[in-house]
Amino acid sequence: MPTRIVFALSGVSPGAAAMDTSTEAPTTSPSQTSGQNIHLEPPQGFAAVFSHMLRAGQWISSWAVPGLGMFCEAYYIFSVGNVKPVWAAQWPDCFQKNASCTMAFINSLEYSQVAGLIVGMILLGVIVDRTGRRLGSIFTACFMATGGILLTVSTGSSPHATVLMIIIVQAIFGFGVGGEFPVAASSASERAEHSKLHRGKTVQLVFSMQGWGVIFNLAVLMFFLSVLGTSHAPYDQSALSITWRLMYGLGLIPIAIMLFHRIFFLRESSLWQKRAADAAPMETAKVQQRSPELTKLALLLRFYWHRLLGTSLGWAAWDFWYYGNKLFQTEFIQILQPEAGLMALLEYNMLNSAVALIGYYVAAFTIDLRWVGRRRMQVNGFVWIFALFLISGLAYTRLTASPSNLRWLQALYYLSSFWGQAGPNATTFVLASELFPTDVRGMGCGISAAVGKFGALAANIVLGKISSRAKFYYTATAAGVGALVTLIFIPEITGLDLREGDKRWHAIQCGEPEAYCGQAIDARYLSWCENLLVSFGRSQATDAKSILQENQLQSQLEDPNELGVIQLQKGIAPFEGC
Repeated sequence: MPTRIVFALSGVSPGAAAMDTSTEAPTTSPSQTSGQNIHLEPPQGFAAVFSHMLRAGQWISSWAVPGLGMFCEAYYIFSVGNVKPVWAAQWPDCFQKNASCTMAFINSLEYSQVAGLIVGMILLGVIVDRTGRRLGSIFTACFMATGGILLTVSTGSSPHATVLMIIIVQAIFGFGVGGEFPVAASSASERAEHSKLHRGKTVQLVFSMQGWGVIFNLAVLMFFLSVLGTSHAPYDQSALSITWRLMYGLGLIPIAIMLFHRIFFLRESSLWQKRAADAAPMETAKVQQRSPELTKLALLLRFYWHRLLGTSLGWAAWDFWYYGNKLFQTEFIQILQPEAGLMALLEYNMLNSAVALIGYYVAAFTIDLRWVGRRRMQVNGFVWIFALFLISGLAYTRLTASPSNLRWLQALYYLSSFWGQAGPNATTFVLASELFPTDVRGMGCGISAAVGKFGALAANIVLGKISSRAKFYYTATAAGVGALVTLIFIPEITGLDLREGDKRWHAIQCGEPEAYCGQAIDARYLSWCENLLVSFGRSQATDAKSILQENQLQSQLEDPNELGVIQLQKGIAPFEGC
């Protein structure tokens, strides 16, 4: 009689595999179960409720725990925009009157962040490809913990000296957070590869913790301002100092949990381990060669330049819009409510962040749908925020003419936040984690995110010098550029197995890019630019492949082992074909 087993409780939820921390259950041989009929009745009453709660908890932890890095990134990095009004109230001579601090000095708070982020994204992106996702995760968490502690205790002999220390520490924390982008994106996409139909959702749920970080940061600030009696003017400077220090101090709790989990429970990505094992012949042969990272970078730029251009420019366009939006968020709120105090500013920010959070989850649960996909979602989001901000700019005078019209401006603004999160903020992260092979995934994601931060830097420099109405035009233009770049350079790879990209990369490393003939080069998984290049170079590629095959055959006739030795010296196993 065939074996029939009905499980009452599931030990691991479908999403738990995304953490890759579970152990394999022991298997039972057919001889042990032959002729048996094992039947476990489904739980009833409280047991059923507990079963559902357990499964829900496992599912949430499968993306919430890996997403703690993104939570801390938003809690600390985006907190500058939230805490600046607190610092302005505490040190008015520095932030408002500019008696002891110049505007360039104050703006360095954002510049130092961006500089740390760019360096961390590039450097740690390369490191995680070399050392593995686990060690890279621990390394970034250590930097974030160090930065969080130093931010909490930042002090100086004057407001200028204290702000200077905060600026320096922001760069240290930014370096750690910069590494979190390639680490989190690469790890999440690789751990979700067991179910490529839900890979985008898994990655986006990890990324959605960024939205929770912003909301928790605002909630903590509002709570302590209320408890300490500093929600309205006149403000107590001592209470304001305690407020922002407690805010940073509480942020150390999720960092500590994240670091503990990564050290003791996080397992290495199986996909990365497999690729690392494929490169083992290089160590066996002990061949002296130029830096493998430089070789990989050269191949990445040669064969994936269009994808790198698409992810980088798309991310830069998004960060120009997003960080620019964050920069003049306070200015926008003052347009809606000119007499807004410190608490009112935070309340408006909380409402906007709540609307944005909905966008994160709309993106998560639709990104894997065939009729939506990554590319279409990114274009859709860019087009929406382009249209909404263009309308806001064109009708700015009329929209700000009366309190009733201001409600329409507020609606347009909040809608843009929703479509930004349900569009490019989600897809730039996901696409950079999927469009490149495992060997260079961290590198590709890190470069893309770093170029994106140059867009944020440009927003810091440009938007501070123009009028409120012009800000809508500039950010709308950035969104339009993002949509155009996506249409040209970004392919739709929803449903494509990441291992197909690795097979193609292996053929490229072997010096036989034309030998690969799998799904990764199917026209439906290529961008408009890639399809154009393939059509243009198809005849040349065919001729080159024929010449390559003739040369290989001749080499094997002269010395059958020569081809294998050459490939071994490159640090790769021979390509076995499709």
